[in-house]
Amino acid sequence: MTDLKIRKITLKDKPRMLEIVKNIWEGNDYMPLVFDSWVKDKKGEFAGAIDQKGKLVGFEKLTMLSDSDAWIEGLRKDLKMKVKGVGRFLSEHLLTKLTKDPKVKTIRFATYFHNVESIGLFTKMGFRVFEKRNHKYLSLPKRNLIPEYKGNRTKADRNNKQVLDFLKKSNWIRANKTGICFSWVVRPYTDEMIVKDYIEKKRCLTIREGGKIRAMCLYTIREKEDFFISLFEAENEKYFKELLQGVKKLAYKGGQQALCVVINKKDKISYNEFKKNRFKSWEGENDFLIFDYPVKLLEKL
Repeated sequence: MTDLKIRKITLKDKPRMLEIVKNIWEGNDYMPLVFDSWVKDKKGEFAGAIDQKGKLVGFEKLTMLSDSDAWIEGLRKDLKMKVKGVGRFLSEHLLTKLTKDPKVKTIRFATYFHNVESIGLFTKMGFRVFEKRNHKYLSLPKRNLIPEYKGNRTKADRNNKQVLDFLKKSNWIRANKTGICFSWVVRPYTDEMIVKDYIEKKRCLTIREGGKIRAMCLYTIREKEDFFISLFEAENEKYFKELLQGVKKLAYKGGQQALCVVINKKDKISYNEFKKNRFKSWEGENDFLIFDYPVKLLEKL
């Protein structure tokens, strides 16, 4: 029986959060960038584990991507404290919360393939690897080395109908049926999501020729250093290179240090094109793991 208690994280916990994550991922944890928005999210739950002395020792976030799709993320604990079972305590709490929602059909999370501790914990709880993808990055050149991309036609596209029609034929969408990546969150594809989170926010870039869309990039900037590509589709290699040049220029002007993308090898054309354009993995292939928790297991909680 654990001595930990659950309470919702508030903005007052920010200093303690910063203390917990300052040495995680070599000091590059994204948690400080999303903390405020997670606290304000009313659809999910940002849960904290509190020890007997009232100290926050860990936290984890439940996000509802839709009425039926739950996403678990951001599990962190104070590595300097010897208290055990923090991760399981938090995760079981969030799963138990989902037992009260009959609309939930999927419960998932994603992690890096070397995150051994989290993989071990969630596997013991019943999660299984559902899909493997490849996280790739391309470092951008220093400011005095950036090339001039003259004549590039990459522009933000606001034509909802033509964008959505283009995506209906997308190899990227077919290869990634689970969803498209919003940084390390895999979101189910819907037309509404594309319009709201990409087109309306001017994060849908296209190249047009002859009145038609020939190439498209959907992107996000969740982490201040990285320009994250959610979708990249081009009719041929020529348009691929031109769009990539436009994306590089935009990211460079925005102060991003790298382009990041998560690719499914099922989309062989995109995979090979990114590889030809010197996108690399951090440590190996199939490093982006998507885990799924069978909803039927909720009945046993």
